[in-house]
Amino acid sequence: MSLVQKIIRNPLLISSFFSIIARFTGVALNFAASIIVTRQLQIAEAGVVFMLMLFVTGVSLISRIGVDQLIVKSVATISDDNPEQRTSILLNSYKLLSITSLIFIAIWVVASPWIRDAFFHNEINLNDLRLAGIALLFFNLVTTNSFYLKGLKRSSSSVLVQNAIPALSFLFLIALFWTSFRDNQLIVNLYTFSVVLAGILSTLVILPHLKISSQPKTSTHHPFEIFKDSLPLAPISFSAFFMLWIDTLMVGWFLQNKEVALYNVAAKISFISLFFLGALDATIYPRLLSTFHHNKEKLTSFFWQSTSLVIATLLGVTLSMLVFSHWLLLAFNEQYVNARMTLILLLFAQFFRATSLTFSFMFIIREKVRYLNIVLVLALIVDIISNIALIPKFGIEGAAVATLITNVFLSVTIVAIFLYHKLLARTALA
Repeated sequence: MSLVQKIIRNPLLISSFFSIIARFTGVALNFAASIIVTRQLQIAEAGVVFMLMLFVTGVSLISRIGVDQLIVKSVATISDDNPEQRTSILLNSYKLLSITSLIFIAIWVVASPWIRDAFFHNEINLNDLRLAGIALLFFNLVTTNSFYLKGLKRSSSSVLVQNAIPALSFLFLIALFWTSFRDNQLIVNLYTFSVVLAGILSTLVILPHLKISSQPKTSTHHPFEIFKDSLPLAPISFSAFFMLWIDTLMVGWFLQNKEVALYNVAAKISFISLFFLGALDATIYPRLLSTFHHNKEKLTSFFWQSTSLVIATLLGVTLSMLVFSHWLLLAFNEQYVNARMTLILLLFAQFFRATSLTFSFMFIIREKVRYLNIVLVLALIVDIISNIALIPKFGIEGAAVATLITNVFLSVTIVAIFLYHKLLARTALA
């Protein structure tokens, strides 16, 4: 009985539980939106919508240049007695991201004709694609607000802002235009404006967590300083995203929009495990940072406890999803069951990826990011080469095998370097 009480009272487990519930809520809402898209649109049209979502997510991430990672790291290490300093970091991050977002929107507009030809196979209206560029700014707003909450250790709120609010916004606009969203690709514009709406709503959520001093102090976090400090963290975000989505991008490059839809649905389902991983990330990372800076004698036990929690949770999720893989695909439409083998391969790939989560955190905390960046770049190269070799011959299953190969390489290499440099050894922590 005492063991059960100890588990129930464990703050890490409790916080992780609520974070997973919040993440699951966001997953459910996103799946509801995706299921509507796949069941109401032709498979090629669904591929267009999914590819647009991918481009908005990817380009906005690049435009953030690692600022989101810096916000978590900075805010989590600031004492609760300095809320004004946390707010200063966020507001100056807004300024920097406004500039970078506008630059990337301009690039988006100019590059739209090439993007339409190379990745959408001319099956999207050019003006609609250009208009979607405004989503970059508001997507950055959603993500920045979410990561700020993550730094405050409000993991459940962070997860809901990042996933539930955008999905609810999209579902709301679909419901509002239910009788006409299938016509003339109106759903493309609905997605664009749903991101705008989500950005506004996320800002309303964040307002109660801001503390602006009535007597302004000289800021130590100017936009230029944030830019300089965030750049070393940018490759982590870039590489992580591209390893998740390079396969979909290259499926779009080599194959038609129909295959994009099939692969995207399989990838979305496999990412359920990553949603659980993201919930654990939001819970573990800020606490690992805090333990490293303020309670080092407990760091080793907390690290291995967190690692065990990640592996056990993701193994259970992966095995459960393997059992229900057929029905999960069937929920989208009968045509999508053809992607079952792709889904199985991707599920194993995401599990291997998850096993290195806490090890990656220690590279950041110990300021050994350069090693992590090198590994991520190497893994990205492995991924690109594998995709080029396998997609033309094996189609979407080839893309899934490429992801599996890459994630195994990534996890093994990260753990090997972690052990080689003894990042958790007591002598190294002193």
